[in-house]
Amino acid sequence: MKYNKEQQIEIAKYAIENNYGYKETGAKYDISYQQVAAWVRKYEAKTSLNKPRKTSTEPTKASTLDILNRRDPVLEQQLEDVKRRLGLIE
Repeated sequence: MKYNKEQQIEIAKYAIENNYGYKETGAKYDISYQQVAAWVRKYEAKTSLNKPRKTSTEPTKASTLDILNRRDPVLEQQLEDVKRRLGLIE
């Protein structure tokens, strides 16, 4: 049996909604699971083109103040050890 585009999309959506159950979807619509998988891939490729893309792939850069305010846990521990040895803290 031939399926038109709308039917293919409906079948692909059904498979996606049912946890990508290609085998079960194929059995329900009397088609092979390979055909269901192909329609799902085609549907996902088409719908992914319509999704908004990120404007920048670069991570946001931290300001100089943010970098200077960062604390290094290793250096914090070393400072605490030195203060303890000098008797500044107990």
